Amino acid sequence: MISAHDRDILKRLPEWNPTGDITAQRRAWEELATIYNQDLPAIGGFEKRIELRAGLTADVAVPKGAGPHPVMVYLHGGGWAFGSPTSFRKLGMQFAEAGYLTIVLDYRLAPEHPFPAALEDTMFAVQWARDNARRWNGDGARIAVGGDSAGGNLSLSALATSAPGPRALIRAAVLFYGAFDLATTAERNRAHAGLQTQLSTYVGGNTKLYADPRVSPLKAVAPGLAPCFILGAGEDTWCLGDSLMLAQALSAAGSPYELHVMEGMPHGFMQMSELEGWRAATRLMWDFLARNV
Repeated sequence: MISAHDRDILKRLPEWNPTGDITAQRRAWEELATIYNQDLPAIGGFEKRIELRAGLTADVAVPKGAGPHPVMVYLHGGGWAFGSPTSFRKLGMQFAEAGYLTIVLDYRLAPEHPFPAALEDTMFAVQWARDNARRWNGDGARIAVGGDSAGGNLSLSALATSAPGPRALIRAAVLFYGAFDLATTAERNRAHAGLQTQLSTYVGGNTKLYADPRVSPLKAVAPGLAPCFILGAGEDTWCLGDSLMLAQALSAAGSPYELHVMEGMPHGFMQMSELEGWRAATRLMWDFLARNV
């Protein structure tokens, strides 16, 4: 059950309900995100817009201490069309505060760069992290991927659909309320025009691509995947069903996973660190990562 403390906080927070075209959604999100990026944690260092290759950058949040630090490659949410390392800065820094060298990728966004651009950037970033983590006392042999919403989709796609070599670099995946089967997600949200815009924009308007396992990585689940931490939000009508289906698919495949559904929490709650639900979820996640990365 959601606590009275969390209920009161959620009442005070503005509701995120994406509407309009992508330009309008981008503007609305960046304005809202300022609320979630206050009181940044103290960490060892922070570098903006590190170039991974031409046209691809990331923010790097460095833990305190000598290391070697395990690595988190984090993919922000935003319907593959908005969001940025800036609007997810606090979340990335919280990983660093917990001891993870955190690379928050500024992957290419649709509609300017539809599928497969963001996924290609994600796969490149994992290999880049292996080769460059030592610049910040990171351990390139201990890499996890993680993301929320669209970033959860990219994280699972990188794990489940990459070639065996790159896939072997990933020790674990952290998946916050992701969209993992886009046809099903679209059907569940038929009445939500803003979400329909995000889904179709990602595939350049070609909704037949929803059947591609790289777009809908639930279709690529197979035995032998790295352990997955699946976090669902109990009040998330958009994507909770995807988290439940992913857990069923991983169970059927015999691949290791944990599923945690935080009752009363909305989509996006992992950016709301004043919530008791956030604290409970992060305790579970740090324990998972300590055992698997």
